Amino acid sequence: MAAVNDAAGSLVIQRAASEHVALLQELYVEAARWRTARGIMLWDEHAFTTVYIERFMQEREVFIALAGGDGIGCFAIQWSDPEIWRELDNEESGYLHRLVVTRKYSGMRIGYRLLEWAENYVKSQGKRFFRLDCMTENEGLNQYYAEAGFAFVRTAVGEGWSANLYEKKLG
Repeated sequence: MAAVNDAAGSLVIQRAASEHVALLQELYVEAARWRTARGIMLWDEHAFTTVYIERFMQEREVFIALAGGDGIGCFAIQWSDPEIWRELDNEESGYLHRLVVTRKYSGMRIGYRLLEWAENYVKSQGKRFFRLDCMTENEGLNQYYAEAGFAFVRTAVGEGWSANLYEKKLG
C-alpha cells in the first residue's frame, strides 16, 4: 500500500482484494459506458461480471486507488503479454492494462499519478521496460500516453483489432 498526495487529497494505491470486486466492477462498467457513449467501442459493460473480475484478479496484479474511502481508479500489471507484444514480449518488462479513473475525478491528473505509481512499481520489480497498448482508433488515449512519456514502438494487428504499442525505458 502506498499513499500519494495530489488533487484528490490523500490517494492510497493498494493491491485489490476480494472485498474490492464490486468496486472494480463499478469502475469498469462506468468506463465502458462512458467510452461507448462517445463511440469508442472498446469494452462491453456486460463483460465485467463478478466471475470475470475475480478471474482477472487471479491472472494479474490488480491495484485499486482510493481517496477518502472512495474507489477512484484501478489498473492491472502483468509480467508477460505475448498475445499483443508477440516476439517483443520479454521478462524485462511489466505491462499495464485496463487503467481506469472514475469520471468524478476526471481532469485531476489522477491517471498520470496512477501511471507514475505503476511505473515505479514495475521498476521496483527489477524490470527495464514499462509497457502498454492502446487501440489505434482511440486518438485521445494515444495522445494521453504520448504526453505521459511513452514512446511508440509499433502497431500490432489481430483479428478484428489493432493496437499501438508503447513503452518507457526504466532507468
